[in-house]
Amino acid sequence: MHPCDRPRLVLVAAVASNGCIGRQNDLPWHLPEDLQHFKSVTRGGTVLLGRKTYESIVQRLGRPLPGRYHLVLSRNTRWQPQPDHAQHVQTVQSIEQAIHLANERLADTLFVIGGAELYTATQDIADSAELTEVELLPEGDAFFPGWSPKGWENARLPNCKAGDWQLSKASGLRYRFLRYSKPKVNIKLGAAVLLAGDAKRFGGQPKGLLENQSGSILRQTVKALLSVGVDHVCLVHGGHAGALVPAVDGLEVEHLENPEPRKGQARSQQLGLIQLGDALDGYLICLGDQPLLDKEGLRRLICAFRKREPVVDMVYPESHDGKPGNPVIVTPELRHWFASQSQPVLGKDWRQSNPAKAAAFPTARPGFFVDIDSEDDLNAFNAGQKQEDRLAMPLGYTFQRSAAR
Repeated sequence: MHPCDRPRLVLVAAVASNGCIGRQNDLPWHLPEDLQHFKSVTRGGTVLLGRKTYESIVQRLGRPLPGRYHLVLSRNTRWQPQPDHAQHVQTVQSIEQAIHLANERLADTLFVIGGAELYTATQDIADSAELTEVELLPEGDAFFPGWSPKGWENARLPNCKAGDWQLSKASGLRYRFLRYSKPKVNIKLGAAVLLAGDAKRFGGQPKGLLENQSGSILRQTVKALLSVGVDHVCLVHGGHAGALVPAVDGLEVEHLENPEPRKGQARSQQLGLIQLGDALDGYLICLGDQPLLDKEGLRRLICAFRKREPVVDMVYPESHDGKPGNPVIVTPELRHWFASQSQPVLGKDWRQSNPAKAAAFPTARPGFFVDIDSEDDLNAFNAGQKQEDRLAMPLGYTFQRSAAR
C-alpha cells in the first residue's frame, strides 16, 4: 500500500500525570467530560483496539461502542466476538491488516484506542494524537508510552496544541485536552476545473450541475478543493457561465471563459493553467463531473505529490487494475510546458509519452474513477448497478438534473 493511500492514524487516550491509563482493564478515574470528548472524536469512525481493551468495554457497556466499527487486534487466532456483536466487530492479526481493512472500508481515519502495547506499536506511524491529560497520580498497571509529568518526552508528533486546564463538575478533577500532530509541509496549490463541454448529452445542461441533497457535483468538487487548502481555484467553462456561476455562489473561485470550447479539453486545460499563474508549487487538473471526489481522496493525492521523486512532473491516481483516474497534479515546470504549446496537449497524452516522468498513485478510492458522461451512466449510478462505486454513499445519495435557475 502506498504510504499516502491509507487512513490517518490517530491515537486517542486519557493519561494521568504519571502516565497511567488503566488499572485492571478499567480507567482509574471517573471523568464524564473526557468520555464525551472521546465520543465526539471517534463517533461514526473505525477504531483499532486490543482484545483486552475490547472485552473491558463490552463488560462495562454490555456491547461494543455504539456507532463505531471495531478492529480488534488479538494474538489468539481463534478468538471471535459474540455473534450478536459481529456486525460491528472484526478481528485482525496485525496492525498492517487493520490499516488495510480500514482502507477497504474507505475510512478517513483509524482511531487507536488502546491498550498500552498498541499505543507503543503505533506511536511511530501515527499522524496525530488526541489526549486528555488528567491531573492525578493513580496507581495502575497500564501506562502511556513515553509519558512523564513534563509532557510526552518521546513523542513522534512534535506539534502540540494544549487547551486550558478545566475543572470537572462531576469529579472535581482538573483536566485539559492536548492535540499532537506531525508538522505539515505546506505547498501552494492551484486547481483548474474543466467545464467547457457542450452539454449535449444532458439536453444542454452541464454535467457538473447534476445535484443531490448536498448540492451540485460542481459545488461539492470546489468545496473539497478548498477544504484541502487549494489556494486558487479556476473554473474554465464554455458557453454556460450563466448556469455555472450561480452554482458556486459564495465560494472563493475564479471564472474563466474558453472562447473556443470546440477545440476541446486540451485548450481548456491550457487556458486554466495559464490563468493560475506561475507562483504555485503544484497544479491540479480537475474534471467537473466526478460525483464521488472528496476531501479525503484529494488529501491522499496531494500527499503523494508532495512525496514524489525529483524526476516526477505528474502524479495521477491509478486503480489496482491499471486504470488511470482524475484529477492529476503537475509541477510548475510541466505547467509551463503545457502553457507554452502552440497546439494544446492533453495531460493523458503527455503522460503516455513520458512514462518516466509520471508517477502513478495506486488507490482503490472510487472518487478518482467514477464520472457521469451520459444518461445511461447517471441511471446506472443511481440504481447502484456498480455497487463498488457507491461504497462511500448513504442511501438516497442519488443525482438528478438541477431545477431551473
